[in-house]
Amino acid sequence: MHGSPLGRTRDYIDANDRVCFSACTIGRQLPALRAYGMSSEYESVVVFGRAAVVNDDKEALHALRLLLDKYLPHLVYGKDYSPIETEELAKVAVYRISIEEWSGKQKHVEANFPNAFWLGEMPTRKEN
Repeated sequence: MHGSPLGRTRDYIDANDRVCFSACTIGRQLPALRAYGMSSEYESVVVFGRAAVVNDDKEALHALRLLLDKYLPHLVYGKDYSPIETEELAKVAVYRISIEEWSGKQKHVEANFPNAFWLGEMPTRKEN
């Protein structure tokens, strides 16, 4: 993960390196006839471990490149935008989490689940 080199995250990690981190993805929305039955497809993971500031510039650059590649996969590093400069790297803190425990869960249903939809393809609202 990354963030400001100064601030709450850095203060907390300097005081106590134990962390919890979660990530999830949301799939299709799964409507039902009763509110209680409404659901979503999802995948999630929670990790517990210890965080440390990455002080090695090569490792920090590699981590930041992985983030850029993940969230901007259509852009080419060094071609569509300039590489990360040393001065820029000094303005960000990169953290490594050493995972001690983790757990995950997921929910997927069949492709033809009745009335399932993706949020970006939300059906038109039905009027009463």
